[in-house]
Amino acid sequence: MINKKTIEVSVNDLQCGMYVSELDRSWLETPYLIQGILIQSQGDIDLLKRYCVHVHIDIDRSEPFVARQLIPHTASDIAPNIDSENNKLKSTKEHETLSTFFQHLETYTDACTAKEETPAATKAYNIASTLFSDISINIEHNLKVDLRAAHEVVNTLCASVVRNPDAALLIAQLKTTGKELYDNAIKTSVHLLAFGRHIGLPRKELSILGLGGLLMDIGKLRLPKDIQTKSNLFLKPAERKLIKQHVCYGEEIIAQSTDIPEEVSKIIAQHHERENGSGYPHGLYVNKLHAYGRMAAIVDCYEELIAPQPGMPSLRPFQAFKELRDNSNSGLNYTLVEQFTQCIGMFPVGSLVELNTGEVAIVLTHNRTQRFLPSVMIICDAKKKPYGTPITLDLRTTAPGPGGAQYTITRDLPQGAYGIDAKQYYL
Repeated sequence: MINKKTIEVSVNDLQCGMYVSELDRSWLETPYLIQGILIQSQGDIDLLKRYCVHVHIDIDRSEPFVARQLIPHTASDIAPNIDSENNKLKSTKEHETLSTFFQHLETYTDACTAKEETPAATKAYNIASTLFSDISINIEHNLKVDLRAAHEVVNTLCASVVRNPDAALLIAQLKTTGKELYDNAIKTSVHLLAFGRHIGLPRKELSILGLGGLLMDIGKLRLPKDIQTKSNLFLKPAERKLIKQHVCYGEEIIAQSTDIPEEVSKIIAQHHERENGSGYPHGLYVNKLHAYGRMAAIVDCYEELIAPQPGMPSLRPFQAFKELRDNSNSGLNYTLVEQFTQCIGMFPVGSLVELNTGEVAIVLTHNRTQRFLPSVMIICDAKKKPYGTPITLDLRTTAPGPGGAQYTITRDLPQGAYGIDAKQYYL
């Protein structure tokens, strides 16, 4: 049944920013792995044209600047109820803020392949890990953090992500410094850089996002080491109260610098705030939150959801994205959650997957318009025995596999599945 807040649109009239909730045929008759797609490129539109004549657009899930164009063309009883149950707390000012946020965007194209970019991405990662080590030492000795060096490091990471984000995403997923707090800081920075690039933020804004991600949890360096990286699931009440102090500690550390962008301070201060006022440390509501703070909150939640937990398996990406969507009821911004989901994909770079042949592979790069058909490195046969030499395939263009069937991904796998260490194959 079609929601009354949807409208039927010809595929010839589709625009970027529209959220397609229903097709004129079953989703099973199309290559889409999940029901619902946010139009992000002409490639998305061209693919829909191959399968459909018309589709239904969900106004609530479409980008705000598109939704405003759609409202006048819907039935008169829709306009008063345009906010869904998930978004009742969003004020007019919030809509205006996001609309402004999505204006003047840029279109990025890959300047090189992920393989070509990998050496530069690896070098940027190593420089970032060294910087964070220096930051840690300075904080331990109550010395001022060298933010000029932090800016330079983030600019290096940013340049790599702009050229091709998959290389940095892969390195951040697989590489480790041996210190979880450092790894998390770099991974957060890379995720926010990729997120901003995906949306189309200007280069200067990307660097601000990346710097905010790198420094977001800097306050944890002032906490006892045994709880710095401890999951919320395993914190005692007293520890949970203590760990919340890392936000204020982070603000204090950054306040020592006079040249920190205001947006970076917002990211540090607001990445645990929620639009419904349930976050901390200040319980801010939607109209008080910066868009970058909302983006940081989403990335922070995602990384915590997929992080390995003692004695229990971490959530796989598709489970994490479902959790993020559910959390949009309790304070995460739904529009930005959808954008981040599209950015990272159901099969993120660096993740383990099983193919329809039974073989196991590592996702290497995404195809921007068909993320369910990425380039992969096949490392195990159907019996889960390692190949002597891994096989690299682009699932979008490769010839059919054994039996004449097109290669497809049937499911993602948890890290470490079948005793596989993805790091040893790529790094």
